[in-house]
Amino acid sequence: MKYVKNDKAYALVIVLLLVVLILGISATFMSGTLSNAKQEKTVDISNQSVAAAEMGILYYSTDFERSLDLIKQQVLNQTRLELDKIVACLYATNKEACDTSAERKAWEQKIDLQMKQLYVNKVLTKVNELIKINGTQTMPFTSTSTNYAPQKWNLLNVTHTASDLENISSILVDKIIHNGKLEVKVEVKGAAVSSTKTLNSLFTVNIPDSFLNKGEVYNVGQEIIAGKEDAKYVDIFKSVPPTLSCDALLEKVKANTAIAPFECKMTGDEKLATFIAKVTAAQKNPMDFWVHVDDFQKNVCSSNCNSIDFLGTNVVVKATDTGVSSNMNNLVNGNLIINGTLTTGQNMNNLGKNMSKQTIVLKELYIGGNIKNLYYTNLMVLGNDSGNDARLHVVGQFQIDNYTHLCMDIDKIRQSDLDRLASTIEVTNSGRIIYYSFTGKTFSLTGVDAANRTALYVKKAANYGEFINNCGIAIKSTQTVPISSPVVIDTDFDFEVDY
Repeated sequence: MKYVKNDKAYALVIVLLLVVLILGISATFMSGTLSNAKQEKTVDISNQSVAAAEMGILYYSTDFERSLDLIKQQVLNQTRLELDKIVACLYATNKEACDTSAERKAWEQKIDLQMKQLYVNKVLTKVNELIKINGTQTMPFTSTSTNYAPQKWNLLNVTHTASDLENISSILVDKIIHNGKLEVKVEVKGAAVSSTKTLNSLFTVNIPDSFLNKGEVYNVGQEIIAGKEDAKYVDIFKSVPPTLSCDALLEKVKANTAIAPFECKMTGDEKLATFIAKVTAAQKNPMDFWVHVDDFQKNVCSSNCNSIDFLGTNVVVKATDTGVSSNMNNLVNGNLIINGTLTTGQNMNNLGKNMSKQTIVLKELYIGGNIKNLYYTNLMVLGNDSGNDARLHVVGQFQIDNYTHLCMDIDKIRQSDLDRLASTIEVTNSGRIIYYSFTGKTFSLTGVDAANRTALYVKKAANYGEFINNCGIAIKSTQTVPISSPVVIDTDFDFEVDY
C-alpha cells in the first residue's frame, strides 16, 4: 500500500502558535508601558501640587516682608513726629514737661514703648488680614487647574486666645514685646487635579530693643534759644550799624552798663579770635555779642580761614565782602549775618562738615551751582526791608540733611522761586524747612508723596520771634540740651519651610 505524506498542517499550527506568543508578549509590554505612564502622570501631578504649595509659601513670605518694610517706615516717621514734640516743648515758654534731664528721659522711654506697641500692633493687623483669606484659592496659571491656598495662620511663641489676636489685645502686644520676637506659622495647601500637598512655613520677626538711638555717633544737641521773645527783622539787620569799638563795648559789659544785645564795630587789623578770647576771659558769653566787621578775611581769618571757631558769636558782614562766600565751608559754631544778597556761581557744599552748629542769615540767596551735604546748619533767607521779590534760587541741586534748617520769610520771597524750591529741594533725615508768613501764606512740598513729606519736614512758625529763635539766632543766649535721634528699624525677618 502507498502512503501520501503532507506537512502543511504542521506549518499552520506553528504559525498560529507564534502569533499567539507574539500577541502575548506585546500585551505584556503594552500593559507595562501603560502602567508606567499612569505612574509618571501621578508623580507629575504630585510634583505640581508641591510646586503650587511652594509658590504659595514664596508669595506669602514676599508679601509679608514687603508689608514689614512699609510698617517699618511708618513707625520711623511716627517716631520722628513724636520726638518733634520734645523739641517743641524745649522751644516753648512753658517747659514744665521737659526742663529736666529726668523728665526728658522719661518722655523718651514713653515714646520708645509706644513705638514698639505701634510696630507690633501693625504686624498683628497684617496677620489678621492674612487669616481672613484662609482657604482662598489662587491659580498661578490660568491654563491649568493648579492652585494654592493658605489653610491656617498661628502665633507660636506666645500663649493667646483667638479673641486676643482678632482684637489685638494690649496683653498680647506686651507679651510679644517682652519675648522680643513674633513667630507666625502658616500652612499652605497646593493642589493639582486630585493631588494635594501641604507645606508649613515659619515667619520670624524680631522686635528692636529700642527705636531711639541712645549712642548717636555725632552726639549733637538741640539748641534752645532763651532770649527776646518778640524779635523782629530790625533786630537782625540794623538800619544803622554800631560805631562803638568791640574793646569799648566789652568794658561796658564788664561794668554792667551795656544793654543787650551787645553790638560793636571791628575795623582795621582787629581780630575776632582775640576779641573772643577777651570775652571768655571776662567770663562773658560770646553768644551775647554781635560783631560787625569791615573785612571778613582780615578781621575774622588768621593766617588762613580754616575751621574758625566763633564760640557762638554773631558776625555781621557786608554782602560785597568777597571773602565770605569763599570761606563759608570753614565756619564753626557761629552765626554769620550777611547784610544783603549772597550771589555766587560756585557750589556751596559741605557746610557743617565739622559737626558744629552754625547759622547763616541772608537777605537774598542766588547760587549758580549746588548746595549739597548741608549738615548742622541753619540757613535763613529773610528778604529785604520791603517788597516780596527777594531771590532764593539755587541753579543746581539743593539738599539739606541732618540737624539742618532752611528758614525763610515767604512773604518777602519771589513766588516763582518758592514754587521751584518746593519741587526741587531734597530734605532728608532730621532736616527741616521752617517758614514764617504774616499774611497767612503757606508753603508745601510738591512732587512724589508731597503731603507726607510736607508733614514730616515742613514747619510753620506761629510768630516772628518763634521763627527767629527756632532758626538759631540768639539775641541773648543759647543753651544746648542733648536729644535722642530715632534709629532705623531693623525688621530682621526670616522664614523657613517644613516639607
